Amino acid sequence: MSDVERHKQKEPEEAGTAAYVTTAIGIGLIIAALLIMITANTAAAGFPFIVGAAACLGIGVSRFARQRRSLPVAPSGERELLSAIRQNGGSITPAEAAMETSLTVREADRMLSELASGGHLLVEGREGSLFYALPRRADTQLEGR
Repeated sequence: MSDVERHKQKEPEEAGTAAYVTTAIGIGLIIAALLIMITANTAAAGFPFIVGAAACLGIGVSRFARQRRSLPVAPSGERELLSAIRQNGGSITPAEAAMETSLTVREADRMLSELASGGHLLVEGREGSLFYALPRRADTQLEGR
C-alpha cells in the first residue's frame, strides 16, 4: 500500500476526530464565557470567549460537513440491478441487466454472480442462457408489499 493510499485511509478518521475536538472546545468556550459574564456582572468580560467559541464552532461544523461529503457513497448499482430484475418479471440475463441499468455487461455479470454465490439470487439455465432470478417467496402475504 502506498503512502498516498495510507494517508487517504487515515484522513476521514482524523477529520472526524478534529471536528469533534474543535466543536467541544467551542462549547467549552461558550460555557466559560457564560460563567465569566455571570461572575463579572457584565457581558463585555465574556466577549473574547464568545468570539473564540464562534470560530471553533464554525471550524467544527465545516469539518463535519467536509467529512460527510468525503464519505463513500453506497453503490447504487446493486439496487438498480435488483429493481431491473423485479421489473423484468423476476429474472434477468447480464446483457438485459446492462440494457436496463447504468452497468456494463461485465459489471452486471459480476454483480449477478456475487449475489447468486451469496444465496440472494437463483441461477437458471434456459435456452442456452443463464438467467438470474429472485427466489420465490413462501409467504404469499409478502407479495402485496
